[in-house]
Amino acid sequence: MECRPDVVTVTTLMNGLWKDRRHGGAQNVFSEMQEKGIFPNLFTYNCMINGFCSSGRWSEAQRLLREMFERKISPDVVTYNALINALVKEDIQTNRALYDEMLPRGIVPDTITFNSMIDGFCIQNHGYCGAKRVDDGMELLHEMTETGLVADTITYNTLIHGFCHVGDLNAAQDLLQEMISSGVCPDVVTCNTLLDGLCDNGKLKDALEMFKAMQKSKMDLDASHPFNDVEPYVQTYNILICGLINEGKFLEAEELYEGCHTENRLDEATQMVDSMGSKGFSPDVVTFNTLINGYCTVGRVGDGLELFCEMGRRGIVANAITYRTLIHGFCQVGNINGALDIFQEMISSGVYPDTITIRNMLTGLWSKEELKRAVAMLEDLQMSMVYHHLGDE
Repeated sequence: MECRPDVVTVTTLMNGLWKDRRHGGAQNVFSEMQEKGIFPNLFTYNCMINGFCSSGRWSEAQRLLREMFERKISPDVVTYNALINALVKEDIQTNRALYDEMLPRGIVPDTITFNSMIDGFCIQNHGYCGAKRVDDGMELLHEMTETGLVADTITYNTLIHGFCHVGDLNAAQDLLQEMISSGVCPDVVTCNTLLDGLCDNGKLKDALEMFKAMQKSKMDLDASHPFNDVEPYVQTYNILICGLINEGKFLEAEELYEGCHTENRLDEATQMVDSMGSKGFSPDVVTFNTLINGYCTVGRVGDGLELFCEMGRRGIVANAITYRTLIHGFCQVGNINGALDIFQEMISSGVYPDTITIRNMLTGLWSKEELKRAVAMLEDLQMSMVYHHLGDE
C-alpha cells in the first residue's frame, strides 16, 4: 500500500526549505505537489507568499495572491501581513491599497499590520516621513486603538522616530507621555531615539535630563517609574557624548565618557571608542588611559594590554600614565614578567618612569622574592637620581 504525503506534510517541508534558504527546492516541491494531486491550502500559500516576500520577490508573491482568488482560497491576515511588510521599503501607495482592501474582504488588521503600515509612513525612505507626513502614521494609531487593538512598544518607537526625523520634538515627547499613560513601558530604543532627536535638534539640556531619569530608574525601587529597567548602554553614551562635542562641551563629554567605565560598563565603553570615528571624534591618549585604568582596576589586565596595542595600531603614543597603569595592573595580578615587559618597552620608547612606576616595579619584584632582578633593573637605569627622589619622599 503506497503511503502518500498530505498537504500538511508537504507544506511543512516547504517551510523548512524556505528557512534553509533553499528557495528553488521550495518552488519545486510546490509544483510537484500539484502534479501529484496534492492541492495547496491557505497555509501552503501563506508559506510560499512569505517565502517570496522575505526574499524580495514581490511580483511572484503577488502572482500567488491572484492565484488564491482564482482558486477561491480566501487569504487571511497572515497573507496580507507578509505582503504589506514586504512593501514597507518599496511602495507605500500599493501598501495602502492592500490595507484598504482587507476589511471589505472580511480580514481584520492586527497589531502587526498596523505596525508595518506605520513603519512605512514614518521610517522608510520612500514613506511619507520624507514629506513630513508622520501625521498619517498617527491617524493609523488612532484607527488602531478605535478597533480595540493595543499599541505596543514597536508602535510608539516607530512614531517617535518619525517625529524626531522631521524635527517635531514636542510631538515626540508628547507621544512618549501618551505611551507611558497607556501602560506601555519605554525601552532603551525609545529613549535612545528621543535622545538622538533632542541632540540633533539642539535640545541638549532636555537630553541630559532624560539621561538622568534613565540612570535614576536603576536605583528607583518604585516599579511604576516610567523608565523602570531601562539602562543606558553604549549607544546612549555615544549619542550624548557626540551631542556634547557638537556643542563644544568637551569637558562634559570627557566626564560622561569616564562615567561609562566607572559604572562597570567597560566593554560598552570600548565599543564606543570603536564608533567614535564615524561621529568625527577620535579617541586620544586620555580616552585610552581611562579605559586601560578601568580594565586594570577590575583585574582585566589582558584587555587593558589589548587596548594598549590598539593605541599603537592607531598611531596614538602612550605616555607615562599609560605605562604606569599597565605595570601596576600586572603587578596587582602577580604577573611580574608582564610588568617587566611593559617596563622595558617604556624605556625603549623613551618614556622615563616616575617614582610611582619604579616603586610599583620594585614592590612587585620584592613580593616574588626577585631581589636580583630588582637590583639589575636599578643598575640598568643608573638610578642614582631616582634614589635621591625616593629618599626625599
